[in-house]
Parts: sequence; structure tokens; C-alpha cells
Amino acid sequence: MSIDSISNYNATTYTSLQQSLASGSRINTSADDAAGKAVVTSLTTQIGQQDIATRNANDGISALQIADSTGENIGNQLLRLGELATQAQNGTYSDAQRQTLNQEFQQGLQAINQYVGQTSFNGINLLDGSQNTLSIGLGDSTNALTFPNLTTNAQGLNGLDITSATNASNAYSSITTALENLSTSRSQLGAQQNGLASSVENLATQNVNAQSSRSQINDTDYAKALAQLSKQQVLEQSSVAMQAQSNQNRSNVLQLLQS
Repeated sequence: MSIDSISNYNATTYTSLQQSLASGSRINTSADDAAGKAVVTSLTTQIGQQDIATRNANDGISALQIADSTGENIGNQLLRLGELATQAQNGTYSDAQRQTLNQEFQQGLQAINQYVGQTSFNGINLLDGSQNTLSIGLGDSTNALTFPNLTTNAQGLNGLDITSATNASNAYSSITTALENLSTSRSQLGAQQNGLASSVENLATQNVNAQSSRSQINDTDYAKALAQLSKQQVLEQSSVAMQAQSNQNRSNVLQLLQS
């Protein structure tokens, strides 16, 4: 056996160990471990999908938080409208004074629709009834989020005024109902946030487990790889030395025969 053949044989093993140590991966090609490579590829795909699903869930949570924030603003506006309606029911107010109160009342109704019109996520309006549901992809499943229609028309507030004690009483009744419905809607938004938060936690746990499994299969055992590399270096040096000694012995024999 020539020195070249010995060197080539050990160079292949040496190169593989060097790749493993440099990359931190035990499996760099399918030839290193075909079955292991397939498992690692599957786990890597799973981890990527979980990362995207987590991002989707967080987007859904953000959309729900935006909607809930607007719900709080609308609730505050409804409380003010209720105060105005209560005030306008007082018999001590004149019609002219009720007209002044009604101006603020109408502006409050307009403000509610402005809040709704400005509430969107990624260009999608959430509370005007145009997009009642959003589908959130969670990998193997989806979560359908529902959003309320909080326009004054949907809440039964259109056409209200407090220009008379009777109208103010009717307005107060409608506003009370709207507040109750808003409270229910906000509770549903909060429940959906909690559901998505739970999904994010579950995805995070699965992701950690998948990464741990991939690491156990694919990561380089540095202590073992370094020991194997040292062994290969010693074997190679020994083989080369033995071959050199063998060649020297042959040379000595030839010299004796020629003398």
C-alpha cells in the first residue's frame, strides 16, 4: 500500500471530523447519517412552522388589543352621553339649554364612529362590521377571531337626540343597552386574547422540545469528535511512519544487493 492511498483514506475521515467541529453539526450530509438527516429535516420544518404560528398568534393578540382599546374609548364616550341624557331629562332645563346639551351629544355620537373608522390592523378595519372574523393560522389548526360591530347604527344609537325630556329618556335607555352590549363584546375580546396567549405558550413549549430533540440528534459532541480527530491523526502519522520505515528497509536491502 502506498503512502498516497493511506493519506487519502485518512483525509476523508479527518475532513468529516473537521466539518463536524467547524459547523457544530454532527450531520452535514446525508452520508453522515441518512436516517438522522431525515429526522433533523422534519424537526427543522416543524420548528419553522411553529415560529410562524407563534407570530400569527401574536398578530391576532395585537388586533384584539387594538379593538379592545377602542372599546374602552367608546365605553367612556357612552358614559358621557349617558350623563348628558340624564341631565337633559331634568325639568329645570329649557329647550334652548337642551339644544346646547344635544350639540355635545351629537358630537359624541360622531366621535364613536370616528373611533370605529380609525380602528384597523394591517389595513383591515376591525369594528365597522366589514370584517367580523379573522382566521389565525396556528399550524395544524386555525383560530377564528370574532369582532363586534360598534358603529352607532349597529348599537342602535343612530337618530337619538336629547332635545326634549322624553327624547332624553329614550336616549338614556338606548345608551344603557349599548353599554351592556359593549361590556359583553369586550369580555369576548378578552377571552379570545387569553385563548391565543395559551396557544402561544403551547407553541413555545413544543418549539423548545423540538429544538432539544434536533440538538440531541444533530449537534456535535465536541469531546467525542476531538478524541476521534486525535485518534485519526495518530493513526495517520503512525501509518505514514510505518510505511516510511518499510520503504527505508527496502532501500537498505537493495543497497546490500547492489554492493
